[in-house]
Amino acid sequence: MQHLPASPDFSYEIRPDRDRVVVDVVGEFDLGVAPRVAATVDELLDAGFARVVIDLRKLSFLDSSGVHTLIAARHAAGQRGAALSLIRGPHGVHRVLTLTATDALFEFEDDWAAA
Repeated sequence: MQHLPASPDFSYEIRPDRDRVVVDVVGEFDLGVAPRVAATVDELLDAGFARVVIDLRKLSFLDSSGVHTLIAARHAAGQRGAALSLIRGPHGVHRVLTLTATDALFEFEDDWAAA
């Protein structure tokens, strides 16, 4: 497990898990950290992971740049023949995806392997 601080209010961990890699995002996913998250997902896809899961459960905030980063990551995965899915975050975080109608773009899954 790799824990990477990106800012005082945000960090993430990368956890390879069998046939996928899980990226646990923690804190505030905003303009200040979006480029680093995008670069990390690209690095994972370039490393050959065919399935990337972004776990939103520990987020306290998601802004439009975070939403854009998630959409771009989904597109990048598709371009490489890989898949990107999300684990639903707290109500306030998921509400941002719902209000922007971007929740329909993603596959959501239960994360039975992480707890």
